[in-house]
Amino acid sequence: MMARLREASGEGLLGLAARCAVIVAVACVVAVGVNAARLGGLPLLPGEVPCPGVSRVLWGRFDHAEPKEARRLWQEASAAFVDARPHEEYIFNHIPGAVNLPYRKFSSSFAENESLLAPTGVVVIYGDGKPCGDHLRVAKLLAERGFTKIKLLDGGYPAWEAGGYPVQGGHARGETGVAP
Repeated sequence: MMARLREASGEGLLGLAARCAVIVAVACVVAVGVNAARLGGLPLLPGEVPCPGVSRVLWGRFDHAEPKEARRLWQEASAAFVDARPHEEYIFNHIPGAVNLPYRKFSSSFAENESLLAPTGVVVIYGDGKPCGDHLRVAKLLAERGFTKIKLLDGGYPAWEAGGYPVQGGHARGETGVAP
């Protein structure tokens, strides 16, 4: 009788342990998937993370444009430019022709400017120059709305201005109005 009891409890413990292992494995897979898809997900692999706090999946989802390439696209008028900085900074100075879609007021700004942006066209998004700034969040929101050709301007507005490229707003490099 004791032998049977030991045998039955042994099978029960093994079965319980196996079920617990499956539950833990499924939970780990779900957690890694949610972390990878989430803006601000934790890096899971060692090494250089291009944007700490942003998942590699999201970071790798968008193309990047050096200021020189962005200027070429601007000169050819082959891309729409989106300024993701707050409206006050946009008014102060911005790339001529850029649409202002600040992250914190994205919904209302997008509704006002949606007709100026083509979901199938190239969109260059820039921010304040921080690699993990609001431009990345705006890119994610545009991608969720069906935009497929998104480029992030490396270095943001400061890199554009440092390149001596045209600006509008009157407060960059001591200028008033649009730079040549």
